[in-house]
Amino acid sequence: MNEFSSFFSQSYWWLSLLGGLHCIALGLYIRYIYREGNGNHKLLGSIFSLMALYFFTGMLNRDNSPAPIHLLFTLIIPVYFLLMPLLYLYCYRSLHNIRRFIRFSRHFYLALMVAIVVIITSLLSKNFAPDISIIELSNESNMSQISKLGALLPGLLSIQTCIYFILIIRMLKKYPGRTHKAHQESLRDIKFSWLLVLTFAMMANWLIRTVLVILPFYLGDQISELTQAFTRLALLLTIYVLAIYGLQQITRAAYLRGCLTITTNSGTSKNKASIQLLNSEELNYLQHLLKEESKIDKDSNQTS
Repeated sequence: MNEFSSFFSQSYWWLSLLGGLHCIALGLYIRYIYREGNGNHKLLGSIFSLMALYFFTGMLNRDNSPAPIHLLFTLIIPVYFLLMPLLYLYCYRSLHNIRRFIRFSRHFYLALMVAIVVIITSLLSKNFAPDISIIELSNESNMSQISKLGALLPGLLSIQTCIYFILIIRMLKKYPGRTHKAHQESLRDIKFSWLLVLTFAMMANWLIRTVLVILPFYLGDQISELTQAFTRLALLLTIYVLAIYGLQQITRAAYLRGCLTITTNSGTSKNKASIQLLNSEELNYLQHLLKEESKIDKDSNQTS
């Protein structure tokens, strides 16, 4: 039994490492190699970087943690409050073709406030009380505050995630209707499909984590490593699917843009040819009029 437990712990550690490395590599690729003119690739790269952080936390335990494990996880949780605002901004800017510089948005205010509260509570837990007789009592009180804060944050994070999913789905429903041109319709459909798949992939993983981790946590049940490993495995498989689907959509969009360029060039050539043909007809007509005028002049001279 101990050998099986050790094997499973090592598998869970390697799964966390593999997922973290894949996410950070994908995030760096999107941010520094695959670039968009409007800068939205930075938002998408940040989303995968946060997923990498989630995977890497699975490598921490009581033996290798640089700080008490509950305190460390409480300090990390505020960073996760950036995930859904980043996803919302990425979808919003992509659908509305916003090209202005990405700035600090009001959607990040909640993450900032949570981070400030967590830092202040953590600093107070160190206790600088001058009276030695009340140090132990004060420490217990402050640790109780950190525990309550650590229990509150996952629920608050789930509420924020649910609200943003509703906002994103409403935004996708209001997506403008299709245009009459075939190439524009195809490119816009590619963008819409990618955003839809990305949103529902994130939603599916959030539901899995809520059912298997968050709810048992609040119900007082024990959260096993098997459950946590399943949530990470589901997220890792989702990332593979998103990467393959994203590359497919990029290839399809590039192909359609190439076809659009060829069609535009051929249309321009036809327009030039038609203009040149029209000018030739006009010139021929003018030459014909000049010949008739010269013939009339000759006849009139002979008559006279």
